[in-house]
Amino acid sequence: MNKPALLLSLLLVPGWASAQSASPPQVVVHGTVTTSSGDHPAWFTLMCTQGAGGALSVQFMLVAETAPDFPFDSFEGPRAPASFRPSATLKVGHRSFASSAVAGWYGGDMPGAFVFGIASTPGSSAAINQVAAALSKPGATLDWVQQSNNFQTPPILAHFAPNAAQTSLLKRIASPCLPRAERR
Repeated sequence: MNKPALLLSLLLVPGWASAQSASPPQVVVHGTVTTSSGDHPAWFTLMCTQGAGGALSVQFMLVAETAPDFPFDSFEGPRAPASFRPSATLKVGHRSFASSAVAGWYGGDMPGAFVFGIASTPGSSAAINQVAAALSKPGATLDWVQQSNNFQTPPILAHFAPNAAQTSLLKRIASPCLPRAERR
C-alpha cells in the first residue's frame, strides 16, 4: 500500500469507529406540556434498537420546575416506587391505549429537565408499540397524560403534533420494532 493511501486509511478508521458507536436512530417532536403553572415546551422522543437488549423506547421530557408540585422523585431511577404501576395514558388522535408504567430520570438534554420513559421489547404487542404504529400515520397527534403517584397532584398533560416529515421519520424508525402486522 502506498503512503498516501495508508495515511488516508488511518485517518478514516477513527471516524468509522466512532460512527459505529453513535446513538440509535431517533426522532424528536416538540410539543406543549400543560401543568399547574401553565403551558410550557415539551419534547417527545422515539427510538428503536434491535438485537440483544433492543427496545422500542419513547420519552417525554419537560423542565421539572414547570410542574413544581409534581412528585418527580417518585419516578426517578430503576426501582422508583411510582415506576411499578401504570401512570401514563397515551392517546393518538381519538384512540386511547392501555396505561403504561414509566420510569424517569433527571437530566435529559438540558439542565433541570426530567424525562419520563417507556420501553418495550421489539415486535411485542405492548401498548407503546401500538402507540408507535398509530403515531406513524399521517396527521396523527399524541397526547401523553402523566398521572402522579398521589390523588392530590393534578396530572401533567403533553400534546405533540408531528409534521409530515416527522411522521415519515417516526414510521421509518419505529418500523423494525413493531409487530409484523403493524409494519405497513
